[in-house]
Amino acid sequence: MTTEQTGYLSRAEGELVAYLRQAAEAIAPNAQPIMEGWAYTSQYDLLLREGRLFTPAPLPAEAQRLHPGFCFTNAAQLANDHPDLQLTYAEGYGAAQIVGVTQALHTPHGWAVTSEGLALDPTWPHEGASAYLGLPFADPSMWPHPLFGRSLLQEPPFLHEVLRSGLPDGLLADLGRPIYGYGSPSG
Repeated sequence: MTTEQTGYLSRAEGELVAYLRQAAEAIAPNAQPIMEGWAYTSQYDLLLREGRLFTPAPLPAEAQRLHPGFCFTNAAQLANDHPDLQLTYAEGYGAAQIVGVTQALHTPHGWAVTSEGLALDPTWPHEGASAYLGLPFADPSMWPHPLFGRSLLQEPPFLHEVLRSGLPDGLLADLGRPIYGYGSPSG
């Protein structure tokens, strides 16, 4: 059985969820008085409650690796440049295994998602990627511009509106796997 069938997390996914939970729990007590009535206390809380897990997969032969350091625009460019693959832009946090380091790097990241929930990453080598947890954005007009776009979840105007009011209906695509039993920082 695979993690998709059982609902269990892989080791890398479990470590990524634990990292996000620790970050959410560190912010939550301090944020509570300021964010009374907000839908989410932080981007970590948002990802833990609404995020989906995506299984790393190699890039298809027709796609190429793009420039390091531009993951958000790279992911949008991959999805836009290959409409035949029917990809969706996603962003959240990724876990990458660094050669010679025992603990994975957990960092904000962007990737593209197939209709099967596979993460296609034009920035990181497939061999180094170990886990992806994020939000798949259904509306291509929301995706970062391929030349100068930036992260949605790192930009205050968009992020603050979502944290305050919640996710608008239809914003997310129904892709990836939910975090069974791991969906809130306190439970």
